[in-house]
Amino acid sequence: MFTPCYHRLFWFFILFTLMPKAYAQNFSMGLRLGPSISWSAFGDKDAKGNFNTQPKVGYLIDGIISFPLKKNYSFFTEFGFKQSGRRIKFNENTWENNATYRFIDLSMALRKSFTVHIKKDVSTRCFVNIGPNINYWLDGHGKIKTDVLSSSYDVVFNHEPDANFHHDYMNDVNRWLFGMDLGIGADANITKFHRLLFELRFSYGHTYIGKKTGTSDIDILGFQDNIKSNFKTLTFTTCYFFDFDLRKSKFGKSTKDKDIRRRR
Repeated sequence: MFTPCYHRLFWFFILFTLMPKAYAQNFSMGLRLGPSISWSAFGDKDAKGNFNTQPKVGYLIDGIISFPLKKNYSFFTEFGFKQSGRRIKFNENTWENNATYRFIDLSMALRKSFTVHIKKDVSTRCFVNIGPNINYWLDGHGKIKTDVLSSSYDVVFNHEPDANFHHDYMNDVNRWLFGMDLGIGADANITKFHRLLFELRFSYGHTYIGKKTGTSDIDILGFQDNIKSNFKTLTFTTCYFFDFDLRKSKFGKSTKDKDIRRRR
């Protein structure tokens, strides 16, 4: 499993080994969005037998900035918002906890691009990328369903449980969640400086949402939960890129124009 230490090492590796090429004044900016499907993975063997994990549909929207490196590599970082969660069935699959969580999403990765020839004179650019991700857990809400009742709730962090069954009191949780991303995809130019990119990404969550003593309590008879679990997420996104070359933007400016600006 990956630890936060590995994320820091990856970051320093990018900064001090590969980033000098990025200062060549070429970069790209874009908007990335798309749907996601998440599953909860339990670390406890008993929990795996008592809980049945269902897929949870979500989405994300990120801003992205990318810098070219040598040999068709690039480094990019993303920052934005995502919504995911967990659907858990228990009590012999007669109860369901359908929870929706919201996160600030931050990721960075190293990408390798290469040309794939589909047929003669027809080719496309494909890529693979890998890197760490960090999520900060903002808030959440959900719904408990049984064969006889249905009740909505809001997530409340670090608060003593009471008789309010519209609150899920979550204590000793990890609101900073670390993981690793692996993505594949393709991109194509729309115009000279505009690109459209498609990516299928798998995110392996390392951090459990609950610590060893973490609890999740709702004052409803029969409710049970185990938050010693992490997320596995599959995301399909589309990104619209704007490419910039600051060196070329300076071409065509005469020395006469520079002299005029100096006099002013």
